[in-house]
Amino acid sequence: MVKIEQITKVSTVKHRYCDFCETKLNSNAVCVCCKKDLCHNCIGHDENDGGDYYYFYCQSCWNKGEPYREKIKQLEKEIDILSDEWLKECNS
Repeated sequence: MVKIEQITKVSTVKHRYCDFCETKLNSNAVCVCCKKDLCHNCIGHDENDGGDYYYFYCQSCWNKGEPYREKIKQLEKEIDILSDEWLKECNS
């Protein structure tokens, strides 16, 4: 006698919700700083660096980052100046 065993596969669908307003999510927006899931209404800022992906920030993290973003801009300008001086030195 042959014993036949039936295997049943059960799938679980997990829905994601915005960590701020608990709206059911249809996208994969996640704050790059605090890693919280964001709905369209709770995205404080988004930006694209020219690549394939956007960077999303919740409003809280975006506000906290203001002094850091200003300092980063200043440092990037200094880097550009130093790079130009280096290039000028090599070509003189």
